[in-house]
Amino acid sequence: MPSSTLLRAALALTATGIVSAASIRHVLEEGGTDLMFGVGYAFYLSLILIATPRHPPRWAPLLGFAFAAITYIVAIATLNGNVLAVGLYLLVAVLGYIATPATFRPLTVAAFALWTPAIRFFGPEPLAGAFPPLLAFASVLSLINLVAALLDRTARDASERLRRIGLGLLAVATVATVVERHLVVESRVIAPDDVMALVVVGVLPILSVARLRPSARDALATGLALATFVLVAMSLLLGKGYHVDAVTVPHVAAQQLLAGHNPYTTFDLPAALAQFGIDPELVTHYEDGSVLRSLNYPAMNFLLVTPFIALGATDIRWIYLAEIVALVLILLRKVRIPWRPLVSAGVVGNTVIVRQNILAGVDPTWWALLTLAWIFVESRWFSPIAVGLAVASRQPAWFGAPFYVLGIWKRNGRAEALRRAAIVAVVALLPNLPFIIDNADAFFDGVGAPMLGALAPYGVGFVRLGIDGAFPLLPRAVYSILAGISLVALAAVLWRFWRLVPIGALIFPFVPLYLAWRSLQNYFGSIPLLAMAGDDELIVGTATEPRERSAPSAFPASTLPTPATSGAGPTSTRL
Repeated sequence: MPSSTLLRAALALTATGIVSAASIRHVLEEGGTDLMFGVGYAFYLSLILIATPRHPPRWAPLLGFAFAAITYIVAIATLNGNVLAVGLYLLVAVLGYIATPATFRPLTVAAFALWTPAIRFFGPEPLAGAFPPLLAFASVLSLINLVAALLDRTARDASERLRRIGLGLLAVATVATVVERHLVVESRVIAPDDVMALVVVGVLPILSVARLRPSARDALATGLALATFVLVAMSLLLGKGYHVDAVTVPHVAAQQLLAGHNPYTTFDLPAALAQFGIDPELVTHYEDGSVLRSLNYPAMNFLLVTPFIALGATDIRWIYLAEIVALVLILLRKVRIPWRPLVSAGVVGNTVIVRQNILAGVDPTWWALLTLAWIFVESRWFSPIAVGLAVASRQPAWFGAPFYVLGIWKRNGRAEALRRAAIVAVVALLPNLPFIIDNADAFFDGVGAPMLGALAPYGVGFVRLGIDGAFPLLPRAVYSILAGISLVALAAVLWRFWRLVPIGALIFPFVPLYLAWRSLQNYFGSIPLLAMAGDDELIVGTATEPRERSAPSAFPASTLPTPATSGAGPTSTRL
C-alpha cells in the first residue's frame, strides 16, 4: 500500500492536473457560461481536502481517477474532439494503474491527470496554428518515459523508485506547460522553450539512472524544469501585454503614490484600464451595473511594486514571476530530496498559477508569504511577520490568518499563539496606517468593497452553479452566511481533530472562499503548493515536539514509502 505521504502528494498533483485541464478547456471553448469549469474546481478542492488527514482514505486515488476521467471526457466532447481516442487513453490509464506496483499507483493517476496535452491531441485540430511537431513528439515521449518509470521494477530502493517516477512526472508537467503556452502565444519558428522541452524529456530519464549524488541529480533536473518554466513565462509576457484589470491596479496606484498622492483618494479603475488600452468592459461592476472605481487592495499590493516603478519598470508581471521562482527555490531547499521533483511538478504544471499570476498579473504575494510562513513555521518572528505582510497584501489572506493562529496555539500553546497574533496584527496594520490616517473613509470603503460591497456575482466556486443556471442564484447574504458557517465549522474541526488533519490549517481557509459570492480563480491556484509546503513529511525541520509526551505531533516524522510497511492504516478577474 502507498504511504500516506505519497498519497497526499499524489492527490495534490492529481488535483493540479484536473484544474489545469478544466482551465484549458474553458479557454478553448470561449463560452459565456461554463458549468463544468466550476465542477472542475469542485473536483480540485475536494481532492485536496481529502488529502488533509494524516492518513487519507485508500479509495482516494480511485476517486481522483474518476474526477480526471470526467474532466477529460467532458473537455474533448465539448470541444468536438475525438471521444474514442480519449476513451482509449483512459483505458490505457486503467491498465497502467493495474500494472503499477500498489505502492505507487496514486502517482499513476497523477501522471494521466497532469498530461494536459491530451486536450490538444484528442481535440478537433491537434496541430492547429504554428504548433511545432517537435513539441508534439516531446509530449508523447514524456508520457511514454513516465509510464516506463511507473512500471519499472529494477530499482529495489523505494526512495530511488520515487525519485525516478518524480522525474518522469516533472518532465510531463514541464512539457504540458510549454504545450499550453502555444494556446496563448504562438511561435512561427521553434522557440527556446520548445527546445528546452525536448531537452527535459531527453535528459531527465538519463538523470534518473545516472550515478550522481541524489542532491546533484535533482538539482540538475529541477533546474532544467524551472529554466523551461521561466522561458514559457518570458514568451507569455513578451507576447501578450496587460489585458485584465488586476495588474493595472498596483501599477497605477504605485504611480500615483510616487506622484505624491494617496491612491485610495485618487485612484479610478476605468482610468487605469484606459491608460493601458484595456477593454473598459473588463472593469468590475456592482450588481446594479454601475462601475467600481475605488482602489480595493490593502497597501502592500502596490507598495511592493512601487520601487520597481520608480526605477522605470513598465511591466510588473516580471516581479511576480521572480517572486514565484524565488519561492519555489526556497521551498525546494527545504523539501526532502526524493520528493523535490514532485513538488516542482506541482508548480511547473499548474495552469492557474501560469495564467493567473504570471500571464494576467494577479499579485501572488499573499499566498507566497503564507507559504513561507508555514515553511518557516518554527521561526518565532519571520513566520508571523510573513503572515502579517500577507494580510496587508490581499484579502484572501485574511481567511488564512485565523487558521494560522489556531495552528500555532495547538502546536506551541496559547502564549505563543497570542504573541504571534499580536505580531500579525501590527505588521498587517503598519503598511496601511499612513493611508488610514490620511483618509480613513476612502481606505475602508475601498478595501472593504470585495467583502462588503454589492459587487456582481462571479467565480468558479459554489456561486458558479447559480450564475450558469444549474442552481438558483441565491441572495448575496446567503453566500456570505455559508462562507461564515464553513469558516467557524472548519476552525472547530481543526481545533478538535488537530492531530488527524496535518495540513488543515493551510487548506481549510479556501473553503469559505469557494462558497463566497465572488470566488475568483486566482484565489485557488496555490492550494497544492501550500498543501505540500505544510506537510512536514516533505519539509525538513518543521516537525514540532508535542508539549505533552502523551500527545503525538500533528505533523508526524518523515517516512519514505516502502512497499511492505509504509501504508498503515466580460468579467473582472480582480476581486
